[in-house]
Amino acid sequence: MPRFLVRAPDHLGDGVLALPAIGALAAAGPCRIVGPGWTRDLYGHLPQAPVEEPDVAVLFKPAFRAAWEARRVPRRVGLRWDLRGPLLTDPVEASPGHRLDTYAAIAAAAGVVVTGAPSLPTHRAAAPPLPPRAVLLLPLSASGAVVEWGGFRALADRLSAAGLSPIFAAGPGQDAALAHVAGPHPRLPALPLTALGAAAAGAVGVVGNDSGLTHLAAAARRAAGAAVKAVQVVCGSTSPARTAAPGATAHTAGPGLGCWPCYRKTCAIGVPCLRVPVAPVLAAVLGRAG
Repeated sequence: MPRFLVRAPDHLGDGVLALPAIGALAAAGPCRIVGPGWTRDLYGHLPQAPVEEPDVAVLFKPAFRAAWEARRVPRRVGLRWDLRGPLLTDPVEASPGHRLDTYAAIAAAAGVVVTGAPSLPTHRAAAPPLPPRAVLLLPLSASGAVVEWGGFRALADRLSAAGLSPIFAAGPGQDAALAHVAGPHPRLPALPLTALGAAAAGAVGVVGNDSGLTHLAAAARRAAGAAVKAVQVVCGSTSPARTAAPGATAHTAGPGLGCWPCYRKTCAIGVPCLRVPVAPVLAAVLGRAG
């Protein structure tokens, strides 16, 4: 039975997309998962062991440093990336499709079979109380302005007029930015990931950017048996076919942008890909909410 050292991705959205692969590794043998501060929250439901001398390092973080730090592990599996290829015993090529497929390929190279979409068990008791017919709005992203849709306030106004209860949420340290976007609408306090996932699972709908918290919401709803299609993802510069939450409903500005999709952190032409009208997003939320 192999002993695994798993290096999780650095970004929350990628961490959620890696859930099926990391779950399969944790089920296949003794496994230690390391990564950013949210790693314990996100993977806390998986079996883990204090592996000191791993046989296989599975590196979901595509960085030279991750490969260098694992260089003494007998087998080192990860994406072939920049100059780190020679440090890997089992280099993997990135999938041309969804990033979910890339993470499945990394786990497959380590000898495990990956199936299914991301699913994150949460406890309803951990969720904060929500108003009736709540719609959770997730307007912020660690990726910044290139993926942050500007229609959240107008959407919240129109949801309220339609008899729903929009409520805004964000990650730790984003209180001031969230207050600026939400304006007069209610906001949730900063919550642990599992509590925020439980809130998303209990809402009648979720609207977010192509960001980590939106991926979290979709995974929590899948585990709870709630409709993942009720998660509306506004994909600005990103492509739904590559990075959006599997099973969610994607909205884009449409074809005709020669530079789209784009994964840069800045835009020189005023992010026209974020000009998604409020009306279709509102209609999708109302349609799912009945």
